[in-house]
This record gives sequence, C-alpha cells and structure tokens, in this order.
Amino acid sequence: MVAPSAATGSVTFYNGSASLGIATISSGVATLATSFSSAQTASITAAYGGSSTYAASTSSAVSITVTAIGTTSSSTSLSVSTTSTTVAASVTLTAQITPSAASGTVTFYNGTTSLGTATISSGLATLATSFSSAQTASLTAVYGGSSTYAASTSSAVSVAVTASGASCGTSTNAVTEGPYWVDDGVSGYNRSDIRSDIAGTNTQSGVLFTLNIYVYDRKNSCAAMQNVQVDVWHCDAAGVYSGIQSSTNGNGIDYTSQSWLRGYQLTDSSGLVSFTTIVPGWYTGRTTHIHIRFRSTYDTSSTGSTNTAQLFFDQTFINSLNTSVSPYSSHGTNSVTNAGDSIYNAEGGTTVLSLSGSASAGYIATFSVYLPLT
Repeated sequence: MVAPSAATGSVTFYNGSASLGIATISSGVATLATSFSSAQTASITAAYGGSSTYAASTSSAVSITVTAIGTTSSSTSLSVSTTSTTVAASVTLTAQITPSAASGTVTFYNGTTSLGTATISSGLATLATSFSSAQTASLTAVYGGSSTYAASTSSAVSVAVTASGASCGTSTNAVTEGPYWVDDGVSGYNRSDIRSDIAGTNTQSGVLFTLNIYVYDRKNSCAAMQNVQVDVWHCDAAGVYSGIQSSTNGNGIDYTSQSWLRGYQLTDSSGLVSFTTIVPGWYTGRTTHIHIRFRSTYDTSSTGSTNTAQLFFDQTFINSLNTSVSPYSSHGTNSVTNAGDSIYNAEGGTTVLSLSGSASAGYIATFSVYLPLT
C-alpha cells in the first residue's frame, strides 16, 4: 500500500535483493502473486519507484517462513455420518489420510466454501457441521500436506439437505444374528482394530476397511446415544468366521481358539464407534455382509435377534472385488447377489454402505443407526 493513495507508478517486490516482480499501483495499492521454490525464511520488501509528484519509498521487511512440502504421496478419503439430513442437524465429516502417519490438518469444503479445519490424529480428521438451507451439498476434504507427505484431496461426497421434518432418521430393521455369533464378554474384545486375534496373532489379510458407526436415539429427537455397546463380527476374505467349529464354516476346521474379525466398542459422547478391519468375503448361501449388535437402554440382549442388523456393500463393488482384487479373487464370484439375499431384502436395502477410498489405500464408510431397531 502506497500513501498518499493518489500516488501513481509501480512497485517492485523483493525477496532480499532478488526481484519477485513489478505491479502497477491502483488507488494506492499494488498486488503481486508469487511463490517460492525452496524452503526458507523470505524477507519481503516493496519498493515504490516514485513519480513526477511523489518521491520513492521502500517498505519495512516482512518475513515469511516457507516450509517444504513432502514428495511422498498421500491419499484422502471422506465419509459422512449421513448422506441425507435436515437443515440445522449436525453432520460429522471424517477424513482418512493414508498413510496414517501423515500429520497436519484437513480442511473440509462444501463446494468452494470452507466448513472448517481439523487436525489429523492417527490418520483421521473429524469435523461436525450443519447446513443452514436445503441443498445438495458437495463435500470434499483437502489434506494440506506436510514436510514428508504431499497434499491430496478426496472425491466429492453428496449430502441431501432438506427442510426440517418430524422424522429425524431412517429406521433400521432388526434381523437375525445368524449362526456364527460368539459371546464377546471375554477380556480383550473391547477394541477398535479387530483384524487379529485378541492376542495380536493371526492378522487377517484383505482390503483395509474403516467402519464408523453413529448411534442416535430415534425417540429422543435423534440425540447421540453414549455408552451403547456396538458388537461387530464378520467373515474373512475367504468366507470363514473365527470363534466357532461348524461343518458349514471353513470346511469344519476348529476355529474356536481364534477371535479375529470380532470385537465391540462403546459409543462416545457423539454416538460414534470406529472399527479397523478388512472388507469381508462371502460364503455359500449369503451375499457379502457385516453383523452388528446394539446393546442399549432399549435392548441389552447379548444374544438373539432383537437388537441385531446387518450391513451390506454395493453389488458393483462386490463384483469388482471378487474378480480383480486379491485375495478375494481367488475365492471367485458369489452366486448369491444382494437381490437374492433374504436378509438384504429384509433390511429393505437401507443398510448398504457408501464407500470412499480404493483397494490399495483402503476404504472408509460411515453409517448412522437410529435406535430402537424396528
């Protein structure tokens, strides 16, 4: 900024003694966009060249710290607590950065509008937001990079925002717990990463999968429910369950001493639990699915089918996984599709997970459940 504002002419900007460029003054202001090719502490000055009326002048130096952005590639995926919400209702955005060692911040956007910035912790950055008007929000997560990892941006996720109504969420049907439920009351099952046995052995191979589940109270204005025990169990990439011995499971091999791909957590104050697992495979008679149980004030049952549901995957995703991604492709294509699965139909197609990510970096999905189940 040159004073008086009536001054005319041009300003040259310098980093030390190196010229960065020249800009013409307009209404007392000259502006130049520039960048730096290396990490440094830049010392920036602006030199007004003067005119027939006004003498030349030079600004005080302004220091800018320039840090290097890493060259190690990163990827960012975005999931949302719901893809259909109402005006003013809280929606949680979760960005997963791969590798999980990445540090720094993620900025969330609705189109080009920033919704806020969150700090990464263990590869995840979370932001709660809401929308002031009915719209189809187009959300992205932008990782700014660090001295080690390059910046990356997620694919866009759409959220349909409608005017507030009486119903705050879609109900989920209770369905059978299935034949492979195992009581997880033994110490060690309360865990986030369920890929291995409780002892840390027999880690299962497959595509990395982060499953976030939010639990809300359908009879109490959809308030977040804290301390709900959410149990998760599913088969491995070859369609085998741990914890049991059955002629219908893994060729009758005894897996009773193993506990991989089973576990539970208690929801936090926002109603959230998060599991690290793998994408399941399939076994004869069923499409690809995940079992979940909700032990809450509505239903504390540790067995039975009154508080259990099942989560499913898009059929196109399943087909691609089973034909082109190892180790799933070695198991081949399942003859039972979602449309032919009785439990999928009992859920009415309302529990299909929306995925973001890739087979190489892993997938993330966020699902909201409104208790009690119906």
